[in-house]
Amino acid sequence: MQIGLCTISNQEASVDSVIRDAGDAGYDGVEVWGQDHVGDGDPETCRSIRDVARAAGVEIPVYGSYLRIGAPEFDDILEHELEIARRLDADLIRVWAGSQEYGDHDEGHWEQAIEDLSRVSRLAADRGLGVTVEKHANTLTNDGEGARRLIESVDRENCRLNWQPAFSMPPDALLEEAKDLAPLSNNLHVQAVPERGSRDRCPLEDAFFDLERLLGIFEDAGFSGYVNVEFVDDDRPYRTAIDGDLEYLRRATSPQSV
Repeated sequence: MQIGLCTISNQEASVDSVIRDAGDAGYDGVEVWGQDHVGDGDPETCRSIRDVARAAGVEIPVYGSYLRIGAPEFDDILEHELEIARRLDADLIRVWAGSQEYGDHDEGHWEQAIEDLSRVSRLAADRGLGVTVEKHANTLTNDGEGARRLIESVDRENCRLNWQPAFSMPPDALLEEAKDLAPLSNNLHVQAVPERGSRDRCPLEDAFFDLERLLGIFEDAGFSGYVNVEFVDDDRPYRTAIDGDLEYLRRATSPQSV
């Protein structure tokens, strides 16, 4: 299990600055934010990001695109987003699972989402890329059942879940969902709040849920992808925050911890 930093964790800084901070701190990789930090994703921009990452000694395991399956614009931007991931030398492209929540979705949207996800997975495989589907509210992966059904319906080795803890869930329920979905996941996002339902981020070691046990569940399931720090608390200087979260994750994922 390797540890990465999402460049969206510092939206005020340039992508080059965040990458250098990640390298200086000792992160293994960076997940590149697919909006302001990439822009139009032209070849020169992507080459520059890739070169900065190499100089900083970090990989780019994930391109965090905002490609949304089931959306009207999906066909128009699909090839463009895949090309950005290729230009960055990323291993995975992150996609979003429609715009309706599972259980409140209509069948047409579900079927279109599966068709689109199957297509992006096939085209990604042609480029040597994997697909990671964001587990998130207001999408078809808002709950565990929807996430599982979507991944299993597509049934492609290069299409898995980008799992992350939902702060609305009780701690025990989070662990149970992790046990169910860890075998279907190829990427992890982590951030923390001190109390269930809170919006105030805190250091990872102060999370209201047992993050160390959660990571152990993924380790036991054979997870070999990245665990990426997505956001950090704003009460500490950015560099202090990413240093602290990395130190905690190194302890939490060490052999004696799991």
